[in-house]
Amino acid sequence: MSKVKFFLKILLALALLTVPAQAAESTWQPELRIGILTGVQSIELEMSAPSVITDGEDAKKVLDKVDAGEKISLDAGKLKADAVEIRGEKVPLKDLQVAINGKKYFGGVRLLKTGNTLTVINLVTIEEYLRGVVPNEMSINYHPEALKAQAVAARTYALKNRGRHKAEGYDLCATNHCQLYNGVEEVAATDKAISETRGEVVVLSNEKLVDANFHTDSGGMTENIFDVWKTKASHLVPVAELETKTQPWTKEFPAQSFAERIGGGLGELKFISLSKLEIGKAASDRTSSGRAKNVTIVGSEKTVQVSGTDLRTKFSLPSTLFDVEFKEGKVVFTGYGRGHGVGMSQSGANAYAKTGWDYKKILAHYYTGTGLKKLY
Repeated sequence: MSKVKFFLKILLALALLTVPAQAAESTWQPELRIGILTGVQSIELEMSAPSVITDGEDAKKVLDKVDAGEKISLDAGKLKADAVEIRGEKVPLKDLQVAINGKKYFGGVRLLKTGNTLTVINLVTIEEYLRGVVPNEMSINYHPEALKAQAVAARTYALKNRGRHKAEGYDLCATNHCQLYNGVEEVAATDKAISETRGEVVVLSNEKLVDANFHTDSGGMTENIFDVWKTKASHLVPVAELETKTQPWTKEFPAQSFAERIGGGLGELKFISLSKLEIGKAASDRTSSGRAKNVTIVGSEKTVQVSGTDLRTKFSLPSTLFDVEFKEGKVVFTGYGRGHGVGMSQSGANAYAKTGWDYKKILAHYYTGTGLKKLY
């Protein structure tokens, strides 16, 4: 045998050894159940490929078949089982799409019947789920490395919180309570970020998934998770930003309206006490990042202390990184940032990306003491 033929045989053997592993790596991924609708009596569905309707508790029990493009109406009162699933007959879930009441989603559908109403659940592979999340959670015009950081954070958050809505029969909801998921989105910039970080998640040194919380803008320093939700997590502690006093905002409320919202028999508003904001400096009434911890509110009938988090909720404030002043019959809040401040600041990630940081460095900055792991 010539040396050339021998060399070609060796190359062929190597190719045959490597292709199956690569193919397996590129196809498998976790599947999620995303709650889309609850309490509806009926829905209209349209599948992108021939599909089968099976018993939700026994996938081998086929109840019916659906043609590609066929519009079908399913009514809770006429459903043949308490739970049904609709998946592609031959097409894998990642390549399937379903229109639910005219709105397109990646993947298939699971329906749960409760009395005469339905819970509609989108069955979707996680990478396709991210395609409907990332462009809704971060500006698609942000730097590519910031978009990659967001893709990894969103993937990690989804897998870590899988089963958050187990009692309702699904993993995650489609709102900001979990992550904002808007079904089929085809955005080149975010699709690229998702593809280039495929399977990557943020982990602790013991390789456990972290809660990869994120928010719009920290205002200058992120927050300790304990000061927001009274939960301890070593990776969610305050870290500095490239820029401070970002996204300034102001909100005003008439004193009477303010007192009424505070409630509890406060009476007429007399005085509000909160130390001056200094980003990154703690005080007795401020957290280590400078956010309002407790605000003392003095009324004609009583004096109360209200947490900065509760004030943010009561008055729909953009953040708790604020000063507050009572003057001329008005309560005036002036602050910075947007969101709870825990974890990765999206605008901060974009600012760091513009300086040359890659997504790995961005994630390591915002999630202290963590690293990356490729799950699949």
